[in-house]
Amino acid sequence: MMRDVSSCNTYDYGDAQYWDARYVQEGDSLFDWYQRYSALRPFIRNFIPLTSSPVLVVGSGNAVMSEDMAKDGYEDIMNIDISSVAINLMKTRNKHIPQLKCNQTPR
Repeated sequence: MMRDVSSCNTYDYGDAQYWDARYVQEGDSLFDWYQRYSALRPFIRNFIPLTSSPVLVVGSGNAVMSEDMAKDGYEDIMNIDISSVAINLMKTRNKHIPQLKCNQTPR
């Protein structure tokens, strides 16, 4: 059973059921929490200069950051998230991008 996320508060952010419900309600809409990759690219390139280096995106949700990183040449990107719904959305959306892997973190 999915619950209404409109009444949730920030304490729910650690709850996988909250995120599952939110991603079901939002459907295919995409959201980057901080900045788009284009804004963060100079910093990421500074700290991860080799595109062959493995990259771990924690709490990836349904953001497009890792997709943009793959387009920029990064070859080994692992997305993890507490929400099985977000991970399944990412796997479906990015099945054509072999550089991206997605796993659900343990609940």
